[in-house]
Amino acid sequence: MHRVNTDIPGALELVHPNKFLASMLLCLLILLLDLRPVEEFRHTPLIPISEKDLLQHKQKIDERNRKGYYVEIKKDTIYFYTIALLSLGTVFYTFLMVNEKQMRIRSELEHTKMLRGKSSAGRKGANILPEREANN
Repeated sequence: MHRVNTDIPGALELVHPNKFLASMLLCLLILLLDLRPVEEFRHTPLIPISEKDLLQHKQKIDERNRKGYYVEIKKDTIYFYTIALLSLGTVFYTFLMVNEKQMRIRSELEHTKMLRGKSSAGRKGANILPEREANN
């Protein structure tokens, strides 16, 4: 009687189907360079595998894949994430309000600097008028 043993390194069941050809070419290249007998080749399964055991193994894998997942959510986790979300939202809103207040203060300072500059330019203009008339 033959059984599937997935614990053997290099067993055919463990080889990914998309990487099978590349791994076999690499193994053949190593085999040709080392010139080892096939029995010592590490990717050759030493235990023969029957078709019946392979079919049962595939059926078990299909059953496991079709089984699905069971997700359990407790009230404690919902409460925890709600409190965490509210506290993070409060911190974010606080930073947003502080930033808005600073931007308002900065714009008011720039506005007052501009008004001061305009008012002082007007006084300079009144003093420079006779010089401008002399240059023209």
